[in-house]
Formats: sequence, structure tokens, C-alpha cells
Amino acid sequence: MNTTRPFTWYSQPFRADGGSTAGGLLDQLGRPQLSRLTILVREAAQNSWDARCADQDVVRFRLDLSTVGAAHIGEWRRLLTDGMPLAGDTDGAFKNLAHAPTVRYLAISDRGTRGLGGPTRSDAAFSIRREWLRFVLNSGDREGTDAQPTTGGTFGYGKSAFFVTSKVGCTLVYTRFRDEDGTLRSRFIGAAVRNDFWADGTRYTGRHWWGRPEKEHCEPLQDGEADDMARRLGLPGFSEQDTGTTVVVVDPDLTDPTLPDTDVAQEMNVDDAGTYLADAAAWNLWPIMLENRPTRIAVTVTANGVDVPVPRPETDAALAYFADAYRKAVTGSGEVLSCGKPKKDLGDFAYEYTYGAVVTSPAARELGLEGAPHHVCLIRGPELVTRYYSGPERPNPQVGYTGVFKVTDELDSVFARSEPPTHDAWAYQQLKGSEATFVRTLGRRLKDHCEKISGATNKKAFKIGDYSVGTVSQRLGHLLAGPGGTGTAVIDVAPRPGLGGTGTAGDVPPRPGTSVTPGQAPGSIGTPEGLPGTGTNRDSSEGMSPMSGVGTSAVRRPTLISAPLYELLDGSPVLIQRVRLYGSGRNEGQVKIVTGDGGTEGTAPIGAIQPTVRGWRIADGTFVPGDVLYHTDGLAEVELIVNAVPDAVLDINVTGQA
Repeated sequence: MNTTRPFTWYSQPFRADGGSTAGGLLDQLGRPQLSRLTILVREAAQNSWDARCADQDVVRFRLDLSTVGAAHIGEWRRLLTDGMPLAGDTDGAFKNLAHAPTVRYLAISDRGTRGLGGPTRSDAAFSIRREWLRFVLNSGDREGTDAQPTTGGTFGYGKSAFFVTSKVGCTLVYTRFRDEDGTLRSRFIGAAVRNDFWADGTRYTGRHWWGRPEKEHCEPLQDGEADDMARRLGLPGFSEQDTGTTVVVVDPDLTDPTLPDTDVAQEMNVDDAGTYLADAAAWNLWPIMLENRPTRIAVTVTANGVDVPVPRPETDAALAYFADAYRKAVTGSGEVLSCGKPKKDLGDFAYEYTYGAVVTSPAARELGLEGAPHHVCLIRGPELVTRYYSGPERPNPQVGYTGVFKVTDELDSVFARSEPPTHDAWAYQQLKGSEATFVRTLGRRLKDHCEKISGATNKKAFKIGDYSVGTVSQRLGHLLAGPGGTGTAVIDVAPRPGLGGTGTAGDVPPRPGTSVTPGQAPGSIGTPEGLPGTGTNRDSSEGMSPMSGVGTSAVRRPTLISAPLYELLDGSPVLIQRVRLYGSGRNEGQVKIVTGDGGTEGTAPIGAIQPTVRGWRIADGTFVPGDVLYHTDGLAEVELIVNAVPDAVLDINVTGQA
């Protein structure tokens, strides 16, 4: 025992009436399919959301991935080594980390939450507040939570995610709360889950706490001592009236979830891990991140002090479509899914067709989303994402659908009981009787609806080739070069230099799914490059070989080059399609709206904007109005200009005749 400091490690022995090993605590989450980082984000956010204060509109949730600085490393090393018994550190992990040149940690903080109040001993008299007992001391403790039917936690095992993510099984807990008379109180404690061990004839569970040890338990540091310890470690503090909790995962496991399992795990660097955490937060928490909610969660992610952008429905096209479906579902604008026998409403369902929205995030891929979405987001009372139900894809690979199903409040507890400890599935096998029927019936209802929405039940549905979609078009003018043609597109919606001065992208607000790239003019919009695509090239002359593109006239048909570009022309949004001409002749531009089943419409509905060909722009900057261009020279590149149409997928074609 360290006699120079009152704070040290306390190791829990087995009691006469038995106990649970630390390994058993770590196994409580089972063998989830999701990565440790994703589970940690889900479980931590659920804890924070459940702990929100009734008088707060916003829960501030932070993920700070940091490296301990020189000013604090000494205190960290003392904490890791003071009083930890060698038998409790059999693999030397604590000792090795204490002597490592750098120490990393992931601080997960919430503010606008209640903090961890209540007794600090499990054998204390009954108390309404039991947050400290449930999170720090006990395992599977749900007492006091039944009065909150819309909380996410069901098993009380979520804290295991913090220990599992730490390579040394260690966390630090710093919390502030108001006691019964309204006084602000602070607590700080360390907690570690290691292997059970024997020492001096006594068997220990493998659970350890760092604080002020007493005979049969460990007390946390309180008030001024707790605040001082957090400052010495460089941990996020509290403003004057803030309450909440910071949980620090010591030496987090940053194994790259996108790589296959190997004997030697490959870790992400801090920047990449920060991006992964931000994406995981977005795709698992977006329903409670929406700006127009009466109560919401605001997520911040940093990597070594640098802010990492967190995708939101305002910045990501696919999330925007999910948000649209969510709003329809929760406002009663969708459809109620029901069970017939026994008769019971299961919940609200709504969906949106997507045009050009493409999911590329590795964190979303882990949840089953990639490419054009064809999924239904399942949520219940707390409105965190439970899972994404995958339905059939649409025939058009750039047209998808996003759905949301929200369980009715009456059945929320039923579906909660169908979840595993990680809350990422609804399994009717865990229930009996009518409760199992409700969950099983929902699966059938979702299957039927997704087949109908996707067109899988339509025998005339067909699959067409891939084509490119500029991300700027995902919410403005969902553009695509027509299917089935030649050429490979590289997306670039910035203004093209050297082709006349009439087009400008100035003063264009970024759209969901777009990003401003370095070196662009203010207001210009850039998109990721390298997305595959094809252009359509049709010719009205017969006898043309589809392989060579050469007909009886021996003149090659026009070829679409790359994907269309987005510009403002005389204040109006247009799409610029580059076209290669191979000889003299008549060239006609055509544009139609692609329907959800992959067909095209030549006539817009009444009141809708009709896409039209505005004209042609040739290399010297000359503008030729109309859809027909007569070309009298040899090989040349020109630009076909099409009026952009909001919320539509466009099929752009060029036909040529000698």
C-alpha cells in the first residue's frame, strides 16, 4: 500500500457469499457483430440521453480522442502504478503503459445531464438516486429505471463497452451532480477490470477501483479533491453550473473495423479514428440530433484537439432522406403497421425515394448501408437507431429508398425486451406468446412493404448499368449521365476553366453531400472524385454496331465525356455535359426524367418543371441556343447545356446523324 498519498488502487476480494469475476462482466455484451468503437458510441450516447435533465433542451455529447501532454503525463503514470498489486496486473499492461512514451485516451463527456448521484456503497439504505451504484459499482442494476419507459438501457450492462474498448481494461469517471438540497457535488474514481487472481491466500475478482480505499470498498474523491485530480490529468472540466459525466477510456483500442480480422490487428491513427467516431455517431444517433426537436443531442468529436466534422442531415444526402422519412413517421403522415391476430398497432412507418444519394462511410457500411440506400431505420422510445433493416434494392442503382419505423409507445417495452444487451436487433425468439407474435409480424410487414417500394414484386422491373451521380445534384438537380453508354466519369462540379466566362458557381450554397475543397473560390462546390460512371450514346441511323459504335456512314456517333458539371449560368442552375464529336453532321441533345423504376419520362407532371436543353457551348466560347448543333469540322469537344431540375434524376443523351 502506498503511504505517501491517500489515493491508491483497491482490489475487490471474493466475499463469503460469492461474487462475479471481472471476466464475467466483460462477457455481458455477448459477441456483438458491431465493432468496439461503434458499440461504445451507441452505449455511451444511450447513457447520456437517458440521463438528460428535464429542464435542458440540448444534451452536449463529446468524444475527445487525445494524447496525454507533457504537463500531465507524470500524474497519469502515478495513477496507473500507485498501489496496483502485481498479481492484479499479471500481463504487465498497467506497468508497460505507465512507462510508454505516450498515453492515449478517449474522453466521452455529456453535459446537460444529471451526473452520477446517490450512495457510494451498494449496501446503503434505499435512495431514489442510484446512478453511481448502477454505473460504477453494480452490474445489471435496473432499480429505479422502470419509471422511465422510454429509456434506452434495458440490461444495465452498457458500461462493459467502456472496459472492452480499453486495451488495459481501465476507465476514469469524473462527474458532477446536484444533491438533494441543490448543492453542486463532484466525484472522481478510477475503475479497472482485469483477470481474477490470488494474492496472499485470498482470491480477488479482478475488479479494481482507484480512489480512497476503505475496509470493504473504495470511496471516490469528492468535490474539490475530485476537481483538482481531473485538472491534474488534463480532463474536460465543468463550467460553473454544469452537471454531467466524463468517462475516460484509457489506451483505447483503435483497431480498424474496416479491415478483416488477422492475427496482428491494424490500428487507425488518431485522425482516422476521430473520423470513424464522428461517422459512427452520425449514423447511430441522427434521429436525436435533428435540429427541430424539442430536446436533442449535440455531438462534438475532436482528435488531438482538432474538431472532426460530424455528418448531419443538413450535410449528408442519405441522412437527409432518412430525416424526411422520420418526420413523416412521427407526425402521422406515414402509415400504421398493424398485427391482425391479436389485433394491435405496431408503430408508424414512412419512406422516401432517394435520387443520387450514395452512402460511402465505413461506419455506415458496418451497419449494412452502402451505395444507394434501401433500408428502414428501426427506432423505439429513446429514438436512437436500433438497426437498419435491409430491403431489396431498386432496379436503378442510383435510385433508392429510406424508411423509418417507430414502435408505438404501448409496445415499446415489448420490443425493448426483444433486444440483446447491445440493443442492435429485435429478436422475437427472446419473447413468448403474443409479444413474440408482434415482433415476428413486424418482420413480415417490413418485408412486404420494402418489396413493394423497391419494385421487387414488379416483373417488369429491370436492372440498368452504373452511371455517375454528382453529389451536388443529390438535393438540387439529381443528375446522371444516361445508362448503357461508353466512357467513364470523374465527378467534378467546380466551374471548368477556359470555356468562356458566362458560367459561375459563385454564391451557391453547399448542398447535402457536398464539400468545399481547398483552392476553390468561395461558394464553389466540390465533390469526391473517382466515382465510376457511363454516358449514353444513341444514334438514329440503323445498322450501327453496338460494339464499335460505327455505322454504315463510317462516322462515329457522339460520345459523352465524364459526368455532367454543375454551374450557374446567368443566375440559373445548369448541368454542363461535355460531348466529343467525331465528324460533320447534325447532333441533337435530349434530356428526360428518370423514374423510380429506371424508365424515363418525356413530359413532366402538371405544375412541375420540365428539363430542357438550353443550348451548346463550343470551344471558343460561342453559345448556340437550342437542342440541335450542326457541326462541320472533324474531331471536336463541345458542351451540352441542360437546365437543372430540383429533385429529379436526369437522363442526358446525344444523338448524331451525318
